[in-house]
Formats: sequence, structure tokens, C-alpha cells
Amino acid sequence: MSWLERAIYGIQRLLLIIAGILLVGMMVLTSADVVGNSFSHPILGVEEMVSVMAAITIAFVLPTAHKKRAHIAIDILYRRLSPPLQKINDLLVSSLSAILFFLASKECFSYAAELKKAGEVSSTLQIPLYIILYCISLGCIVVFAIILLEVLALFGVGAK
Repeated sequence: MSWLERAIYGIQRLLLIIAGILLVGMMVLTSADVVGNSFSHPILGVEEMVSVMAAITIAFVLPTAHKKRAHIAIDILYRRLSPPLQKINDLLVSSLSAILFFLASKECFSYAAELKKAGEVSSTLQIPLYIILYCISLGCIVVFAIILLEVLALFGVGAK
């Protein structure tokens, strides 16, 4: 495994750990809010915090979901293709996916910069909204990098 693959997969694992921590945080916050509500002491802005944490969690889990192929795939026709046609299909789908995730990352990054410049914040807790979009951009660019590694592996470059 090359240093580039180790770096990309290391970032992917770090994002997964952060996502796990955020998920536990969402559970703790929600539970604490339910208990607080039963004693007439709800936590201010818990919905906002959980929403932000959920958005970041989803973005940070995307690279692992892609790597583990934990997404929906329709392989009824794929299995009937010959190995060379399967390779062409893999290349086409991976290329289109790479373009999609690169553009998503780029657009989220650009929009985050606009939000930062405008000083946009959430309504209750005044959380800077650009942070969420930078996290989504990071998740998308890591998926893009993983897909590029897969495309290179299709050509026999690097380890799979």
C-alpha cells in the first residue's frame, strides 16, 4: 500500500471515528433533553445541535460506506456481463461518481466560503453554518479520493 493510499484511508478512518463520537453525542444530547423535559428543564438548542451533528456524521460516514460498498447496487445485469464489460462498467460508474463527488465537494466548499464571508449562523445557538459545509466538502473529497484509488486499481496501478 502506497503512502497516498495509507493517507487517504487514514483520513477515512479518522472521519469514521469522529462520526462515531458525534453519533454518541447525539444520543447523549437527545436523552438528556428527554430527561430534562420530564423535569421541565429542556436543553436550549438541542434540535439545532443534533441537526448539525447529524449532517456532519452523514458526511463523515460517506467515505467508509463507499469503501465497504455499503450502498445500493443493482447487479442483476452486471453479473451477466463478461469480465471485460464489467471492468468497463466499473470504470464508467467510478468515473461518473468521482466527478459527482468532486463537484459536490467544490460546490460545498465555495458555498461555505460565501457563508463565512456573510457571517451566517444558526438561529438559536449562533453556530457558524460554514463549518457544516466544510465538513460535507471534506467527506465528499475523501470519497472522491477513494474512488480515484479504485479507478487506478482497475488499471493495475497501486493496491486494491
